[in-house]
Amino acid sequence: MSYWRLLWLALKMIYQLLCCSVSLIFFCFNVFWLFCNLAIPWCTLTLLVVCIASKFVKLQRSPNEKRLLSLLSSPEEWPSYWPIANRAAGFDAPENSKAAIKKCLARGYRNVLLDAGLTSCGEIVVANPTKINVAQPLVELQKLNITEQHPMGSQYEEETVASLRQLSDFLEAEAAETTVFLRIHDNSARMINQLQKFMTADESFTQRTIVISRSPLSIYQLRKLKPEIICGLWHETYLSLAILKSSTLITSIYGAIFRNIIAPVIGISVVFLSKDEINFHIADLWRNVGVRPIVYMVNSPNEKRYFQKTMKIQYLTDSLRSEPHLLMKA
Repeated sequence: MSYWRLLWLALKMIYQLLCCSVSLIFFCFNVFWLFCNLAIPWCTLTLLVVCIASKFVKLQRSPNEKRLLSLLSSPEEWPSYWPIANRAAGFDAPENSKAAIKKCLARGYRNVLLDAGLTSCGEIVVANPTKINVAQPLVELQKLNITEQHPMGSQYEEETVASLRQLSDFLEAEAAETTVFLRIHDNSARMINQLQKFMTADESFTQRTIVISRSPLSIYQLRKLKPEIICGLWHETYLSLAILKSSTLITSIYGAIFRNIIAPVIGISVVFLSKDEINFHIADLWRNVGVRPIVYMVNSPNEKRYFQKTMKIQYLTDSLRSEPHLLMKA
């Protein structure tokens, strides 16, 4: 008797499970129907309003296109045109150092990307915040010997963390042809105000510098204070979930928002894109909105050859020793 009772209870549980499953399916269907009929039209309307509003708040892109081209140099200067030395080629010499900049110029490369941070005393310094704690007074930072952190540091003279003023004086005296991509890691209002004041007072530094930030708001605030500054966006993908990355629709909308709304509003001239997320189509989409794409991080000779010969896009690299034409000479 107990056997039949257990069988009956099992069948009853299976029936209830099926009923709950059917109810869940109908609930999901109703939610999807509601989203399709209400959410999508409202999202479309909101996006339309944002696009229209962006036309009234957008900043003018750098008024002097010739200055941008002169900073990036022209393709006729191949092969020195292609690479931008990350932290002045931090694999070859102490990163963000004057010695590294000199080494880049000695090899015939003038495009360097340097890090910038803000000290506790309000001074902008040239340093990588992930390796050096810049949130301390400048006098303390300048007690550090930055060459000690490099594997080949013993080959270089001692050098301290440079302030932005010291960097500008050095460039003016010994590296006047250098184009500086200044990547700011501190996107606070204090940093933006300090940088704007510095670049307003030092026009020669402004003429040779492209300011790079991952924050569209910081770029907008900086260019609103001083529109002559040429700026670039360090683009990182925030779609951390694999299911979002795999959705063509979501990634297309995400990219379109950056290209067609954010880029025109803040008035950027260049964009740094990951090598894993670049192709001919994406590169053309950025060019169509007047923004020059640059790829990061490219270190192997084969990758460099691909971006030079096939994609024809400038790239950011940690080492200039792996440039294809140098290896062919060797």
